[in-house]
Amino acid sequence: MNGRVGVAVLVVAALLLSPGIGAAAADPTDGEPSLALSSGSAQADSESEPESGAETATWGIAQDQSRIDADEVRMDVAVQPNGTAEWTLEFWIRLNDEESRTAFDSLQSDIRDDPDNYTRSFADRMRTTVATASDATGREMRADGFAVETERRSFAREYGVVRYAFRWHGFVAVEDDGTVLRAGDAIEGLFLDDGTRLLLEWPAGYELESATPDPDERRERAVLWRGGQTDFITGEPQVVVTTGGPSTALVAAIAAVVIGLGAAGAWRYRDRLPTSGGRPSGGREPDAGSPSAAASDGASPTAASASTDDGSSSNTNSSDAETPSSEAAPESIPASDVDPELLSNEEQVLRLVRDRGGRMKQQAVVEELGWTDAKTSKVVSGLREDDALESFRIGRENVLALPDAVDHAAVNGGDADTDDS
Repeated sequence: MNGRVGVAVLVVAALLLSPGIGAAAADPTDGEPSLALSSGSAQADSESEPESGAETATWGIAQDQSRIDADEVRMDVAVQPNGTAEWTLEFWIRLNDEESRTAFDSLQSDIRDDPDNYTRSFADRMRTTVATASDATGREMRADGFAVETERRSFAREYGVVRYAFRWHGFVAVEDDGTVLRAGDAIEGLFLDDGTRLLLEWPAGYELESATPDPDERRERAVLWRGGQTDFITGEPQVVVTTGGPSTALVAAIAAVVIGLGAAGAWRYRDRLPTSGGRPSGGREPDAGSPSAAASDGASPTAASASTDDGSSSNTNSSDAETPSSEAAPESIPASDVDPELLSNEEQVLRLVRDRGGRMKQQAVVEELGWTDAKTSKVVSGLREDDALESFRIGRENVLALPDAVDHAAVNGGDADTDDS
């Protein structure tokens, strides 16, 4: 198991096996609530009740042999410009009979009287998860601000809600002086069961650049994935938001290419252009007072006469002067012969895909170039935005392809994933 998969497993363990969900009872070993779990499914919006008739996920803690069913588990992650994420974990429990209402009332009372008893183990598990994620991503991380609360919500039915919250510092990779926020690598491969959904929200002033995989729902400043509809694979989930303009790195790369092409074009143009004296304009003018300048300015009558006697002489010399310049024009160098260290990240990816026949797996790019998944995804996202590269999914793999190597009719009929994926 690689480090990041380990992070995903730990997140599931910390979030889905935390104590205090349902009717509370003392654990004989440490006095904290214990939890039993069975799987199920449901889907709901953050401002709506879980769907009626949906199979439920059962979260039970034994107390007087009673159980409470959580109809949905909601994970909300609100990222901040400084890289911190405000995490909220909610358990929605349908209160459809007197027994469930009594059990939830008892749980509410216990949490209100001693909230630390319901956050202690949860905080320990999450701190372990955050430490593992820090090792996997190479970013400094920590978790604090743990809290738990309960409330009742009434829609067509009545629900009891148990809500855990904490701050995950360093969850977001902050790039280009805060103009780019990249979230998701800390929970790469997170498993969502049928009764769980993940919502990731970004701050005002930022715009969505890419979201991988394609979200099940998009909102004004958030994307949402539902368990049972989405499985996260390597490099997923990933959300990239920017302050609106292209990143500094991309602008610098484009500017360097434009300047380089412009300089090369100007040099070749000047080298081909003749002057009135028959010299290519790229030739060096003699200094005033030098022997060559004197010979040029003080041409002898004999030389002038020779030129006059044969009117074609000047034209012939001018034509002859152009010929060496044209023949000496440098030939273009094949991209494959260029030292990779002299290529931009974007050029390296494009050359690699081109050398593989115009199509290859994104994970193969990671291995060939020795980059991290996050760096590769960033470069690929930029190339997709510039329409220089396309991507789609074959099974659980992201496949990269040059635009002219994609059969859109065939791809769109399958697992196409070229829009913000």
